[in-house]
Amino acid sequence: MARTGLTVLPSSPWPIFVSLGVLGVVSSFICAIHGGMTFMSLLMAEASWVFLLGSVFGWWKDMLYEGNLKGFYTSRMKQNLWWGFIMFVTSEVFFFFSFFVSWFYLGVGEKSQILLGSWPPEGISPIDPWGIPLVNTILLVSSGFCAGWCKKCVVAMSKFAPIGYNSGHVGRVFLVSESGIKMQGVMGDRLSKAFPHCYWGVENKSKKLMSKKYLRNLRVNALFSMALSVGLGAIFLYLQSLEYSWSSLTFSDSTYGGCFFLLTGFHGMHVIVGVCFLSVCWVRIYYNHFTFRRSYIGLECAILYWHFVDAVWIGLFICVYLWPHFT
Repeated sequence: MARTGLTVLPSSPWPIFVSLGVLGVVSSFICAIHGGMTFMSLLMAEASWVFLLGSVFGWWKDMLYEGNLKGFYTSRMKQNLWWGFIMFVTSEVFFFFSFFVSWFYLGVGEKSQILLGSWPPEGISPIDPWGIPLVNTILLVSSGFCAGWCKKCVVAMSKFAPIGYNSGHVGRVFLVSESGIKMQGVMGDRLSKAFPHCYWGVENKSKKLMSKKYLRNLRVNALFSMALSVGLGAIFLYLQSLEYSWSSLTFSDSTYGGCFFLLTGFHGMHVIVGVCFLSVCWVRIYYNHFTFRRSYIGLECAILYWHFVDAVWIGLFICVYLWPHFT
């Protein structure tokens, strides 16, 4: 039988558990809309969120076990995971696209009424975009840059093995400056004296070896930048909750209020998932899951998802906050 590069994985309960968690979250949301935020609907929402996040973390745990410890994930499977995640993000793009279409359809329809139309409707004040929304935009964009810097550090970590890794120091010596610039053609045994602010390594046909100090600095930078990215995302969620509590706008304030809370609320849910995703990546960096010749496909998926969340928020800031403010 021909080898396909695909591994038959053991049965997993997590897909159906995640589906049930999503069903519970959506059902509690619908109950809250029709019957109000009662104690039972609030309890159902909290239980659904706990069940959903627990199932997601359990699924991630099994994937780490299968990929890192069991070695079930071949290069073909990693490629399929990457393209599958791209298709998932594409479906999320169309999900938010439908809400943006509803927002503009209702807004343009409201403004088209001669002498009467306005968006938001008369009696409803739009939220000031130069307060919390602007701060949240800066936070998310900064968080995206931090996540991108973490990826650069992890990519560098995966390319180099520490000096003494399974071979002697046979090969061409090179230097890497503190800014990451590689200097070619440097030879000799007195490297540390001649270049005290650089890290040295050895390169041959099979691998590149770097000093452990350089790799340790990369790991510290990756941990710090990822922690900063997660922290900025958490601050975003806190400020968003303050905006909801301070605003006089409610979900029942015409179609404007309903669309506003649908767009910003679903985006907030995606931020929660993204923060959890990045937190798992921080733990993996801490436990050295992204070292020499190890795959970092999970980190790439997390950062792609986080950039998607950033892009959606920029669209929200322009369309949901700025457009009503200037019209």
